Amino acid sequence: MARLSTLSNVAPEMPGRAGIPRSAYVVSMFFLCFVFSYIDRQIVSILVQPLKAAMRLSDAQIGMLQGVAFTVCYATAGVFVAKLVDQSNRVRLIAVCVAIWGVSTAMCATAHSFSELLVWRAGTAISEAALSPAALSIFSDLFSPGKVSRPTSVFMLGPYIGGGVALVGGGALLDWTAHSGHGHAFGGIGIEPWRLAFLVVGLPGLLLAALVAATIREPARKRDVRGGCSDDDGVPDMKAVFHTLTVTHRFCVPFFLGYTALILLFYAHSAWFPTLLIRKFGLTAGEVGRLAGPAYMVGGIAGVISASALAGRMTDAQALAKTLRIATWAACALIPVAFAAPLAGNVYGALIAYGLCAFSASIVMALAPVPVQVALPNRMRGRAIAILVFLTNTVAGGLGPFTVGLIADRLALGANGLAIALAAVGSSAALASAVLYFFATRIAHARSGKS
Repeated sequence: MARLSTLSNVAPEMPGRAGIPRSAYVVSMFFLCFVFSYIDRQIVSILVQPLKAAMRLSDAQIGMLQGVAFTVCYATAGVFVAKLVDQSNRVRLIAVCVAIWGVSTAMCATAHSFSELLVWRAGTAISEAALSPAALSIFSDLFSPGKVSRPTSVFMLGPYIGGGVALVGGGALLDWTAHSGHGHAFGGIGIEPWRLAFLVVGLPGLLLAALVAATIREPARKRDVRGGCSDDDGVPDMKAVFHTLTVTHRFCVPFFLGYTALILLFYAHSAWFPTLLIRKFGLTAGEVGRLAGPAYMVGGIAGVISASALAGRMTDAQALAKTLRIATWAACALIPVAFAAPLAGNVYGALIAYGLCAFSASIVMALAPVPVQVALPNRMRGRAIAILVFLTNTVAGGLGPFTVGLIADRLALGANGLAIALAAVGSSAALASAVLYFFATRIAHARSGKS
């Protein structure tokens, strides 16, 4: 394989003809890393029932395992690695973190209590925190503002491909072990199916980490033409970063909050919708994987492709306001389907609404990094994305799954209680996201009009 040494000499604009294949390879590899991070992250959603049975867990504990316990560690670690993203070798950082989260996920197979599982899930969360800020920062150096939405959209397919693979693959593995007699005798070693699932999805991370380290070189950081920082400048302190987010680019406040609300819905659905289908319609884990996985992936892929097409034809000056405007309309479209999906009276109606949720949410998610990439100076982007990740994970990731589980426990209505909780949390989050994105768009448009 040809070495990618010429990446260090990438020009400020889109790489020339010789650089395009190398840039495409970088985007593809980081996309694959993002896919595996979401497989490792979302595998718990299809293992809810066996985990509850094996460790006698409540819905609130499951919500904590997928929500607060995972996302607080993820978000906190993101704050600490953010400065590394802005000042160190980002490729090397990604490779190390991929290896660590692969090992941590595989070690979940050794857990015999809720606390042990919590520790290993925390390890997965902490090591996954560097990927998005580092990869998105690299894309900003490889592509111009008017072109960066396309590679970013490809990268943001990761949650939908990874989440879908986790549903389909995890469900198929549980069904295979249940019906073939292999569930307690894999390789001559007694092992429960849910433990095997953690091993299967975790260990490939070691190979992926080796590929990243061996085949990708760190690109040169571009000098920001708006007065930002280059390799020759110092790294701005956090006070300067916060001033830029809250004063220089005031749209960031409603934008960050609006995206946080959107991700609250995403985490709530990822954590609970497969379990809702099992409880409400009597499906097996394998059936849920075969039905919900494709709906999730098709909706998400279609949304990301639509986002790329809608944002594809724009000048550098249009990039900020246009991406925010598209996301605002997508968040508005999400409100009714987020309410309808959990309350649907039959499985196919629920799956169609679920796919439409994935479609609308993926448009917002695909475009979310673009405002940071095009508006902020180079050596602030890592920490700005880390702040956004911190908000989405501590608030959205922490509260989304936990709140749904808590409301369901309090209602004590079985599957109907879970459906009501998911509908209430999801539609409220979508409404809040739409309103906040609207205000962010107005501020960005007013700023672009003045300039």
